[in-house]
Amino acid sequence: MSNLICTVRSAAGSLIGRRQPGEMALVLHTFDGNKNAFKALIAAEYSGVKVELAKNFQMGVSNKTPEYLKMNPIGKVPVLETPDGPVFESNAIARYVTRSKADNPLYGSSLIEYAHIEQWIDFSATEVDANIGKWLYPRLGFAPYVAVSEEAAIAALKRSLGALNTHLASNTYLVGHSVTLADIVMTCNLYMGFACIMTRIFTSEFPHVERYFWTMVNQPNFKKVMNDVKQADSVPPVQKKAAPPKEQKPKEAKKEAPKEAPKPKAVEKPEEEEEAPKPKPKNPLDLLPPSKMILDEWKRLYSNTKTNFREVAIKGFWDMYDPEGYSLWFCDYKYNDENTVSFVTMNKVGGFLQRMDLCRKYAFGKMLVIGSEPPFKVKGLWLFRGPEIPKFVMDEVYDMELYEWTKVDISDEAQKERVSAMIEDLEPFEGEALLDAKCFKRQPGEMALVLHTFDGNKNAFKALIAAEYSGVKVELAKNFQMGVSNKTPEYLKMNPIGKVPVLETPDGPVFESNAIARYVTRSKADNPLYGSSLIEYAHIEQWIDFSATEVDANIGKWLYPRLGFAPYVAVSEEAAIAALKRSLGALNTHLASNTYLVGHSVTLADIVMTCNLYMGFACIMTRIFTSEFPHVERYFWTMVNQPNFKKVMNDVKQADSVPPVQKKAAPPKEQKPKEAKKEAPKEAPKPKAVEKPEEEEEAPKPKPKNPLDLLPPSKMILDEWKRLYSNTKTNFREVAIKGFWDMYDPEGYSLWFCDYKYNDENTVSFVTMNKVGGFLQRMDLCRKYAFGKMLVIGSEPPFKVKGLWLFRGPEIPKFVMDEVYDMELYEWTKVDISDEAQKERVSAMIEDLEPFEGEALLDAKCFK
Repeated sequence: MSNLICTVRSAAGSLIGRRQPGEMALVLHTFDGNKNAFKALIAAEYSGVKVELAKNFQMGVSNKTPEYLKMNPIGKVPVLETPDGPVFESNAIARYVTRSKADNPLYGSSLIEYAHIEQWIDFSATEVDANIGKWLYPRLGFAPYVAVSEEAAIAALKRSLGALNTHLASNTYLVGHSVTLADIVMTCNLYMGFACIMTRIFTSEFPHVERYFWTMVNQPNFKKVMNDVKQADSVPPVQKKAAPPKEQKPKEAKKEAPKEAPKPKAVEKPEEEEEAPKPKPKNPLDLLPPSKMILDEWKRLYSNTKTNFREVAIKGFWDMYDPEGYSLWFCDYKYNDENTVSFVTMNKVGGFLQRMDLCRKYAFGKMLVIGSEPPFKVKGLWLFRGPEIPKFVMDEVYDMELYEWTKVDISDEAQKERVSAMIEDLEPFEGEALLDAKCFKRQPGEMALVLHTFDGNKNAFKALIAAEYSGVKVELAKNFQMGVSNKTPEYLKMNPIGKVPVLETPDGPVFESNAIARYVTRSKADNPLYGSSLIEYAHIEQWIDFSATEVDANIGKWLYPRLGFAPYVAVSEEAAIAALKRSLGALNTHLASNTYLVGHSVTLADIVMTCNLYMGFACIMTRIFTSEFPHVERYFWTMVNQPNFKKVMNDVKQADSVPPVQKKAAPPKEQKPKEAKKEAPKEAPKPKAVEKPEEEEEAPKPKPKNPLDLLPPSKMILDEWKRLYSNTKTNFREVAIKGFWDMYDPEGYSLWFCDYKYNDENTVSFVTMNKVGGFLQRMDLCRKYAFGKMLVIGSEPPFKVKGLWLFRGPEIPKFVMDEVYDMELYEWTKVDISDEAQKERVSAMIEDLEPFEGEALLDAKCFK
């Protein structure tokens, strides 16, 4: 694997630093049988990287502790502890483990192989894993079950598996000729489907996917982690739900009070204010006399000649060659006795070619790995502009000194024939088999990449903004028409399911928008968009994946049904909004102390996150909604007003209302499925629950009532108090406080003071305020039964956090104590309302009276 791709150098300036994960054990926090943890564990087996499992991990307990939530703010599993800090998001963890080994063959040996590995990883996540989850999770009771949504998920999964089946019909592996990280991730994602819901009847439609899956899970490194895998013999029945989801009209969004869009709060100095850069000094090779040989013409001839290579390409080369303007050189590796492992030798050559990127404009090269058994020989041929090897190449590419260089004498027919044989990959070469042949000829930054997309596509923005930062030329396909261009046979050869965008590269197409953006970014050697260390790379990948799975996915689940692209179900929308708020809350906390997601400048993570947030801000996330996440707001408006973003996205305006649910042309019809074709096997196929109409399901049992709903009625109506609190703008003490005590029912409710136990930690104001905000978000589960005030007190650190809570019932509800881990971080004291001093303290906290107990109020938050 090349240094450009890995960003991990095995020599000449390691980016890993003094610590190597392969030497210091990594610790993976996960539960048994977690397919998302399998990814990292299998990658570790292939890479020889030591990964230990955290001891005594208990799902639902361990991942809710404060320590765990510091590693992953939303409590998802797994998390990897590394010497440089935690990494979450399973694919990012697997990438980190893979990158921990320099030149790891799991990441291929060229830029296009790297891009295709990333493409299939992303396809696996968005098209396979996501649709398996949409089919399986509602049946297990983890999401609302809606028959029409299940039908859509199965149809989408079949489309994706069909595309995968077509690819695997002519490929043993997803990319190249050996297992890569793409195979590991794809197999682990397929595992849940095969093991839990995709029966033999279902998968028999995709025989190449079946062959591939069973081949992979029986590889020793897979089997060591996954053990024996058995296929599901039936589709799991729908778990009885508490209450069926109802089709209902959404509540009308509240009208916005602000009349103008928020002004961007840019933190960074705009680039356009910087001093204009001085012109770059010309390369000495550009000052040479013109040559009759046009290097790009030779490269095009080489690339486009598919038959009669000797007669067309080789003859054309000698016709073009100009010994006055160019020179030819043989190179022989000095240390062939070290080349005892084939793929390591090939990766070594791949790394050399990547480091030669700096002279792509002035050179053409062929590198051969020769021999059928070790030690393997490495030989090469290079065409350079000018009479000598360029000095900047000798100075900057450390590999050059690892080779013996001999100038070709073209008057010697034997040497001339050797040149022709090396260009042609003639085998046997000098009496020996060719193990591998690599060509150094093309650079995406110099030969335009073509992006097929429609105007305003936020997924295309990712690659276009990355191109602006990287100085890579990307052209837009002309006359692209969504729904037409992406359904042509030519387009479907590039992306078998017709998704947009697709990038055409000199080495073939790349689909999946994040993979395209990665390819564009990697096209520039040592691109700062990918950070400068292994842990920065891992965190960039972590936030890219978080952006896809936690932000973009939930915005889509909220927006698309309202636009008519998916069935609208109110309970599903509520779940999507809750999940989105949880994700934005975690992002907001991170951005409270960070201008960028990773490091101190824009990275690819910022580009992808901003493009995914764009759809939310522009289409559905109003100012009222986003005001809960002020740091996300600041971040988004800062990003979209950076020159490289603005050049692509133009001016961005925030949605002023939530779009109404579109009337569908025709409501989805429940109809009986066609009879399944009779299978050759004699056993009857299990019923396909997909087509079973909802009305035929067993009637769900009523949801058990919350114990608080069984308490005797109270004279205090909580919602009335909340309305009084919210609507009192003047004379608060006379109106709201008096009203509270008039309403308060000590038989039906109880009042509690809370004091944070660890105030000495509260040294940063905004971190303290965000801590309180996170606590209030986690209290959502008791919103129906509680009212609260939380105060951050003090004008200088450490800040004190105190609160007042009104709960239904005589005690703090047990389900709150059990499920909100923050509760144990506070001392709780029941208010004695017969004590006038305590009663006055309650009034002062409700009123946000300042000073409070002799100190300034830094912040006051209300839970209502």
